[in-house]
Amino acid sequence: GGGINGISVFRELALQGVDVLLAEKGDYCSGASAALSRMVHGGLRYLENGEFKLVRESLLERDRLLKNAPHYVAPLPTTVPIFHLLSGIANGAFRFLGLSRRPGRRGALVIKTGLAMYDFFTAARRIVPTHKFRSRAETLKVWPAINPAIRNSATYYDAWVSHPERLGTEMLRDTMNQKPSARALNYA
Repeated sequence: GGGINGISVFRELALQGVDVLLAEKGDYCSGASAALSRMVHGGLRYLENGEFKLVRESLLERDRLLKNAPHYVAPLPTTVPIFHLLSGIANGAFRFLGLSRRPGRRGALVIKTGLAMYDFFTAARRIVPTHKFRSRAETLKVWPAINPAIRNSATYYDAWVSHPERLGTEMLRDTMNQKPSARALNYA
């Protein structure tokens, strides 16, 4: 199909020299791609399952979009409120070992470890700022109306696509300009 994922596969194959045809039954990026959350994330929560390769690949693709399409893709700061210090350590270990699939609360230690790994995986590229971990006092200073029971907060960066349909059609046109043998049809 001619959604953002189909167009991405079309592009990758065409740029690798594969003869490729993309067929879409309607407008490009008009289905699920038009109803996206518009987030481009590196998969922070997948670290808990030990899916390091997936997170590394997702972060690489996120950074490629940030670098190659800054007119459509921008850094998205995300702040996580943290109410506990040690929560999630045992559950995280069980999930990592495949002994549990139940998500649980994540405390400061688990979140700090995950964000440090996120930063480590992107250190060579450093397209977005590293995470910022705040104490209770710093958090309340920045967000005075937040629940006063907060212990910490952490801000990290993923990305956001302003117009996924435009990004998709731009990728399509760019691919066909670089590889004229690549074909794309809509309303097919």
